[in-house]
Amino acid sequence: MNLRSTWSSAWSFLSKLWARPRVRRAAWWSGGALACLALGFYGYMKLVEGAWIRYNKWDHRERGTMTVGRQAPDLELLRLEGGTVRLSELWRERPVFLVFGSCT
Repeated sequence: MNLRSTWSSAWSFLSKLWARPRVRRAAWWSGGALACLALGFYGYMKLVEGAWIRYNKWDHRERGTMTVGRQAPDLELLRLEGGTVRLSELWRERPVFLVFGSCT
């Protein structure tokens, strides 16, 4: 059996299946539901990205609180070597450049 006959038999099966009104209606409803879910998820992620809604209980972002040139809050950070360090300790020595990002 060659590739052309395989595709023609599959196409024949699908065209017969699509001719049934129930199958066509179910496919349209399923496609519409999938499109609504995809748009809803996209909208939800855009609202989370803009900090309009909270992502989880640890999300403490406030819209517009961090701006360029404004002093960062004094935080206590964990060191890789163990122990902690406060940002105010680093500010006394030299300017601090903070970069927030993620590694996925």
